[in-house]
Amino acid sequence: MQFVRQGEFLTVARVTGITHNVLQIRLDSTECRLSCERLPPIGECEHKPLDEEALVRCVLEGVAEANSELGTDYSVAEIRYVENDTPPEAAYRFMAMSIVRRLHLGGEFELPKKA
Repeated sequence: MQFVRQGEFLTVARVTGITHNVLQIRLDSTECRLSCERLPPIGECEHKPLDEEALVRCVLEGVAEANSELGTDYSVAEIRYVENDTPPEAAYRFMAMSIVRRLHLGGEFELPKKA
């Protein structure tokens, strides 16, 4: 997985075989209104669309599990995902947990590469 910091968003990209997923989240330390944005497709991959409601639920569960494990209290303020990423939505649970763990343990988030 690749971890990148893009402004206020923490991003993880995961490619395993034919599956590909990008998750961007903006964390906050207070309860806030959650927003979710579907980013434009990347490439020409076409398949069954992701269930946004399930994806959001999985991200929230992943952050909650990481908070419980680490004794942290992060809240998700914003979620972004790519329109033509692949299922299953459960992958986003693992990705969200990975972001919180990496942040809490002081792991690095790369800066975006300049074009």
